[in-house]
Amino acid sequence: MPRRLWIAALSVWPGLPQIWSGQEVLGLILAALFAATLNLALVARLIWTDWFAPGWPNFFAALAVCNWVVSFGYTLWWIWLCHPDRHRAEIERLFREATDFYLQGRWAESRRRFERIMTMDDTDADVLMQLGTLYVRIDQPALARRAFRQCLELEGGVKWRWEIARALARLGAGSST
Repeated sequence: MPRRLWIAALSVWPGLPQIWSGQEVLGLILAALFAATLNLALVARLIWTDWFAPGWPNFFAALAVCNWVVSFGYTLWWIWLCHPDRHRAEIERLFREATDFYLQGRWAESRRRFERIMTMDDTDADVLMQLGTLYVRIDQPALARRAFRQCLELEGGVKWRWEIARALARLGAGSST
């Protein structure tokens, strides 16, 4: 099953798709907000019915439903319009162009394309590795270190661990920035 369909299936509970796709903070906020409104609605309707004025349990239930609908709508919007899989062909084209420009020594064009890819998919470890290598080439060690460290934090960055360790060791020995 494609990743986008898994995310859509997880939309049953607000925040879960965001957590699963790497947007942990947003996902936790959405999940906590929904859980709070749902719990409040359940408590007001079923447990402490005397504590709330007559209209409040219905208001809390409507708030929980609205929260779910908005979270579900946001998730579907993100899946169909913003998810990196939707831009895969564009990302692959940009990656090929960036690599060609890098091999031609056209560093600025290569950098622009790698950075554009990162705006579409900030979880692409291969692009971060190439971007770090480009930063080393254009003598920007601070940016190179940051790109390499970000790459190591990603699931796909594990395959680059040895190369990144060597690059970071060379950067550490070469300068103190």
